[in-house]
Amino acid sequence: MKFSLLPVLCSLLCFLSCSVNQEIRLNTDGSGTVYGEVFLEDFFLATLQDLTDLNNPVEGDLTPMDPAVIESELKRNPYFDSVAISSEGPGRYRGTLSFHDVEDLFFSPEKGETGSVLSFSELDNRTSRLILRINSDNFQELFRLFPMLQDPGFQYFLPEPAITRQEYIEMLLFLFDENSLKNDRDMTSLLNTASLNLRINVNGTILSREGGTQLDESSIRITVPLLSLLLHEEELYYSVTFQSR
Repeated sequence: MKFSLLPVLCSLLCFLSCSVNQEIRLNTDGSGTVYGEVFLEDFFLATLQDLTDLNNPVEGDLTPMDPAVIESELKRNPYFDSVAISSEGPGRYRGTLSFHDVEDLFFSPEKGETGSVLSFSELDNRTSRLILRINSDNFQELFRLFPMLQDPGFQYFLPEPAITRQEYIEMLLFLFDENSLKNDRDMTSLLNTASLNLRINVNGTILSREGGTQLDESSIRITVPLLSLLLHEEELYYSVTFQSR
């Protein structure tokens, strides 16, 4: 599965589908663009549609998974400069999203508040810092970007409080079609190794970072272990400080 920065983080619920790779291009004033593609494996898509109402029409013949509906919901955020979502077939999406303040990617139109997953600060007129922090207190904010992920059916895929990693894996194995192409051993391995890969490209030169891997002078890659994220095993913290050229 691939998608952009925060469609990225919300797409984490679909981590069983494939790989997760996202990209954000960030300017020193906090504006930027996110890019990506989403691909959901057939077995995951079928299970998702069986357990949720996401296949039921909401606008004429359109369902919550239709690209036009997703795009319309994202455009409700007044801080997005542009949104474009397209689909090449069931479970296949491509999109771009531009913003003028990265902190507002988690803005909630209903609550009128900005989330705490992302924080951005301009340290001086040339230097800026982006911080990504995910913990048990702000995890639910990840649902804001994709309204379809707020469907009650998604609760089937989320771990109960205090559930162990092994119990959660067994629960997920039970939810998926036993006749899917992946046997239990393959699925267990996939669950344990699944990660969300986020690439951040800054319009400038990176001065320092905490967490992640620096790829070159202007980009880093962050690899988030998805079971750790879903189970809140620890707070996930990453930061990058950069300066305009």
